[in-house]
Amino acid sequence: MIEWIEHFFHHTTETEPYTHLFGRTINANLNPNEHQIFNQAVEAFRKGQTCKAFEYYFSSLENFNAGQSNQNINFHYENDNLQFELYQGTAIIRGVITDKVFQADCIITRTEALNVASKRHLLERNDLLTYIKYYIHGEHLKCKLYLDNTTMTPQKIFYPLRELVLNADYEKEYLHYHFKQEQLIDSKQLTAVDEEELGIKYDALQRWITECQNELKQLPNNDTVSTVSFTLLRLLFQIDYLLVPHLDIMQELFEKINSFFTDDERLVEQKNDELLTFIEKLQQLSFETFKQNFYKAKYTFSPLEHSTVEEVNQFIEASLEKFRWFKHHRYEHVAATISRYIALYVLYNYGVHPSYRALLHLLVETQNSTYFVALGYTPYYHEEEQRFEKKTIIKKIDAIITPYQKKYSSLLPFGEALNYTTLEEFSHSFYRQLQMLDYIEL
Repeated sequence: MIEWIEHFFHHTTETEPYTHLFGRTINANLNPNEHQIFNQAVEAFRKGQTCKAFEYYFSSLENFNAGQSNQNINFHYENDNLQFELYQGTAIIRGVITDKVFQADCIITRTEALNVASKRHLLERNDLLTYIKYYIHGEHLKCKLYLDNTTMTPQKIFYPLRELVLNADYEKEYLHYHFKQEQLIDSKQLTAVDEEELGIKYDALQRWITECQNELKQLPNNDTVSTVSFTLLRLLFQIDYLLVPHLDIMQELFEKINSFFTDDERLVEQKNDELLTFIEKLQQLSFETFKQNFYKAKYTFSPLEHSTVEEVNQFIEASLEKFRWFKHHRYEHVAATISRYIALYVLYNYGVHPSYRALLHLLVETQNSTYFVALGYTPYYHEEEQRFEKKTIIKKIDAIITPYQKKYSSLLPFGEALNYTTLEEFSHSFYRQLQMLDYIEL
């Protein structure tokens, strides 16, 4: 159970300080004593030391960068009650814990900003939720969680708390976008992204869109529908993972991706047109509008559900078959698009082991070297020279896998086995090695 829950707290294996957020999971390390602290929480709950148990449990949720706490969760005692604040994106979860009860809530928006449509939306949301409820309290709309601590355990608190945290963050941005609210409230923890970084992201967006439009013009005439889909979706996944927009861009991005994969009466051609229209809309954004959709935030829970290695491998294998077909028929640009699409799709849709995610990020970083160099990273691949930093890649893969070998004795580094001929051959061999990773705990 502990290992399964741990998959929701995705973290990198690097020891260097985190500088940029990539994707929607947690780019940080858990407390190095997380397992021990979690077990202390279990024991304290068993002894009836409820508040002490929650101290341990909250400590197990804390994440770090370069040995420094991100302060994503803070707690203290007041009148023998344990009070806490937990951060998740735009949401600040505040709670009070006694020996008898756990209660927590989050301010979503002001009641004056609600209308009939938004209230109907919230009532529908309440019917779909298991543990939490949205409610009006004075001048604010809040969501709340109330639990009996009599038989509490870390496993029992995990799912209710996760539902509260993820939905609070989601709903704040959803209401802000769909009901045109002027600003987010109660979000003191959000900080601005550096103007220079925003400029790099804006330039990258414009460059990627132009490249995508050029790729669309080169697609084969005999199979344009699926290849157009790959090209457009790869760009949207790339924007989401590498730029990590929020607010209006994020909401529209999610809606367009989810709408494409919805099984309905629309033809794929129509869905492609909708994606293309959205991409053209992004292309027209001014820098001033673009930069309003970014902020830095603290996170505690990953929004991705845990996926098995088998599920991910099945997707990779099906995608590699398409890659090999286009490669064999000399559609090199389509094969290149698919090789990038695979990693980005997995990172968007699957909750994988932290080491697996770090390996996928390494591949994405290698495939998008120009962008990472602009951000100040040392390249794994030199695009103009088409040259790999082979020794650096091998060393990085070793650093990602080695910390987990004690737990998974058959998990082996594979840097030496990769094909460093071209970027596409490198990507193909990388996926093949990922498929052979052994996460069986002996």
